[in-house]
Amino acid sequence: MNNLAFPQLGELPGVRALSDFLEDPGKMMKYYEAISRRNVVNAATGATAIYLISKTLLAMLKSPPFNPARISSSGLSVESYSVPSSRMNAPGELRRLLQTLRPNLDDDSKRTTLHTITQCIYLKETEANACTNDDIKLVASFLDDGDKITKMEALNALKAFTVVWRFKIKIQEYVPKIIELVTSNWDMNLQVAGLKLLNGLHIPNSTHSLLRRLLPNFMEILLVANTLAKVQVLKFLSTLAQEEDLLYDVMNCRAPPEFLSLFQPSLPGNLLCELLVFVECLSVGRLSPQYQSVDWQYSDNSLHETIFGENSRLPDRLLALIIHPEEDVQAQACKVIPSLRLNREESKLASGPPFDANISVQPLESTRISQAANSVLSNHPFVLSTHPSDATDTDTSFHPVHDDSGRSFYPLQGTDETGDSFYPLQRTDHSFHPLENVSVNSSSRVLEDSFGSFHPPPAAPLGDSDSST
Repeated sequence: MNNLAFPQLGELPGVRALSDFLEDPGKMMKYYEAISRRNVVNAATGATAIYLISKTLLAMLKSPPFNPARISSSGLSVESYSVPSSRMNAPGELRRLLQTLRPNLDDDSKRTTLHTITQCIYLKETEANACTNDDIKLVASFLDDGDKITKMEALNALKAFTVVWRFKIKIQEYVPKIIELVTSNWDMNLQVAGLKLLNGLHIPNSTHSLLRRLLPNFMEILLVANTLAKVQVLKFLSTLAQEEDLLYDVMNCRAPPEFLSLFQPSLPGNLLCELLVFVECLSVGRLSPQYQSVDWQYSDNSLHETIFGENSRLPDRLLALIIHPEEDVQAQACKVIPSLRLNREESKLASGPPFDANISVQPLESTRISQAANSVLSNHPFVLSTHPSDATDTDTSFHPVHDDSGRSFYPLQGTDETGDSFYPLQRTDHSFHPLENVSVNSSSRVLEDSFGSFHPPPAAPLGDSDSST
């Protein structure tokens, strides 16, 4: 052990090579050139690629062998089911499919059959016209199926049957069921299919009570669903807003605080257009005489207060939509903004003083009224006893002119015998003076002759009139 000799540190090969490398400046420069930024990036990229390739190969080796029988068709969309075009064009194919459609089929067969029926209706409208109400009843029976995709395909088939006008009345019987499917399931495809069907039907009056109860559900779909479902639910809400007995329920429906966030220029143009159309329908309905004739009361968080309230921020949101890239959005926003302004003006008028308020009005000029009340109409021409030019500042009275029949006429001040010229009134006092020589119990009447002119009877003395009464 004591005879063993350990090499010195400088005699080790690695240390000797490192010392030679550090002592040679040329070798140092080549080393710095080798570790440039570009070379480091290339090395890191190559290492990453090698790692990903090796990971992929290991996953392929560990995966089980391919077995087609293990693939389930439940995860595939119905559109991926290929239907031979020769079968689609075969005569009587729609009737054959309806005959094979039975509730005891498996889920895949029901989906495929319903989907093929939908395509056949669109391609062969003549065969669809030959169908009966029993066929509609058969397809609608799958709305109660346990599989959501089967329900969706049944809704699509019913929507296809609406191309035949006489089937719309039959499908209206299932509107309550369709509304419940849309509001109780949060499957987006099912909601879109149901809303498309509802938008193609007339909503019966018997379903209005159900719609009043489920309006908050439709508002929730408007906020949380995808773009396609939002567009369809806005179309449906616009239809409800045009119903006179449902307009107030839509107005008073609770609007979540996120409702105004839908008016964003970054959203799709078709969604913004339908949203503006919905606001326009509410505005037009609110300005209708039937709706204005009732003093409606709204809750604080209602849709009415969010859109038409004094503290509404909707006008500020609409200003941003005027510069939207799509012209349809710009045009619709320009239609809604004046409508909202008109609604606010109507609200200010409605909040004014009531009709029975005590409003003081300055009386009209007393001189003209008193002279008109004292005058008696006559069908004879008249002549002024004194011209206005002869009147002095202290005497501005006129004297009556009598004719042969005993009738008299008191001319109005400011007119001459032709009735054309006008002279300024002498009295400028606007205070009201009661009439002095007018009898309340006057029995004078106006008689109508056969020529359509009016002739008053001769004026009776005041004493005779009093004695007659």
